[in-house]
Amino acid sequence: MLQEKRQNKLFIQAKTMSNFTKIFNSKDKSSIKLSLEESVAAVALVAAEANTPDADADILESILWDSEIFAEFSEDDMSEMFQNLANIIAKDGLGGLFNTASESLPNELVLDTFAITAAMFIVDDTVSKKHRDFLKNFQEVLGVEDEEANEIIEDVIAAYSSVELELEEPDFDVEEPLYLSAQGNFTVSIPVDKQRGGKIDDSAGGVEFSDDFGVLLKIDYFPISGEVEKLIESAGEWAYLTSFLNNFIDSQILAKFADSKLLYTEYLEDEDAYFAVVDLPAGATLSVTKNDDQVTRMDAYRGFMAFIVDDFCYMVSCQRIYENKDELGSLESEVEGLMNKIFDFIQTIEFSGEE
Repeated sequence: MLQEKRQNKLFIQAKTMSNFTKIFNSKDKSSIKLSLEESVAAVALVAAEANTPDADADILESILWDSEIFAEFSEDDMSEMFQNLANIIAKDGLGGLFNTASESLPNELVLDTFAITAAMFIVDDTVSKKHRDFLKNFQEVLGVEDEEANEIIEDVIAAYSSVELELEEPDFDVEEPLYLSAQGNFTVSIPVDKQRGGKIDDSAGGVEFSDDFGVLLKIDYFPISGEVEKLIESAGEWAYLTSFLNNFIDSQILAKFADSKLLYTEYLEDEDAYFAVVDLPAGATLSVTKNDDQVTRMDAYRGFMAFIVDDFCYMVSCQRIYENKDELGSLESEVEGLMNKIFDFIQTIEFSGEE
């Protein structure tokens, strides 16, 4: 149960051109000066965020390590750079970061930056039509000609395909860091890195993983016994999970966060799970400093999934941070992104009753 990622449950909608225009036609700028390396990374990062909601910074980081531009960067340098870019986005938005970065980007590095951006969208040795359409618009923003852009995309695809063929067999003796729950009912791969400000907060009934880049993955769990077990047997898992998660959201989210709103719910019959998405203004784990030097929490969508394994009810949650509504995709795409992120995380969990 819950070991396979749900496919084609919802229709995924691409970000609209209006969102693209708002980001890349923005007049905002940052007062922070960027280095050459920061400018390259910033342009690629904005592209990733503009094309894919809640883009994975780890993918960009691994691509940057492969570039000669970042050959002298240490892990601390890379972590500090991404933190600086995250701070600018929080204060001045994606458009502000892009305008500042593009002004600092030398002409001789424009093609390299486009190549780094294209590399982020390679999946199974190809670039999908959606990503190619985005790159077509993005190349025009950078001033890259069609012939150059197409040649770069094909070269990047070929280069990364070659790298995959040359990879050595994985070393299975190298153990991935694991977290063991307080009650011993599951282990899970730790999804955050200390280099990126990763933190683990745990208790007898839950664990929260977070970092300085907005990652939040949380597992809450509750033993099932006595009256609760009888209730599930009589009403069914569907009724129990629906009531359990709705009551939690009502009492712990909607009642405590001003202007919070339940956006979406769905019972996933194939997985015996109940899923919900909540809008949490000022409810993110990251904070931003406003012009008046007031520190406030950023806004976020939070996804929740409740399910039962063995003698425990689990609730797994994650967040998607945003500065303003214009950064968000359609509700369908945001729901799909949060759902998939939770499914991906659940696949790293090994429950104690599993063989």
